[in-house]
Amino acid sequence: MPSDATQQDPQVQHVVHHHVMPVKSPGAAVMLELLPGLSQIFGIGNIYAGNVAAGILLMLGYWASCVANFLLSFVGIGLVTWPLTWIAFMVVSSIMANKAAVAANLEHLT
Repeated sequence: MPSDATQQDPQVQHVVHHHVMPVKSPGAAVMLELLPGLSQIFGIGNIYAGNVAAGILLMLGYWASCVANFLLSFVGIGLVTWPLTWIAFMVVSSIMANKAAVAANLEHLT
């Protein structure tokens, strides 16, 4: 019997692959900001949460502020501004990482 191009072979299986985005934990994103932040490395939690550009900007921005605060340390003001900058980055980057993880999970649901 000749094979017809319009007939489907019953032995052929059609496999459909679905890409499932993993759920981003807001707690993990915050911890990935706080723990490396103790070593003055910020942005990792934002990168984990999918906010890569903000994570890299936080990282580079903090290092740039460290250079400025180091230079200000020679006139004394850097001894005050450096710890304040570190505290501000700890708070702001953690809030940003939490919001990015929540937004990524909401986007995943839609």
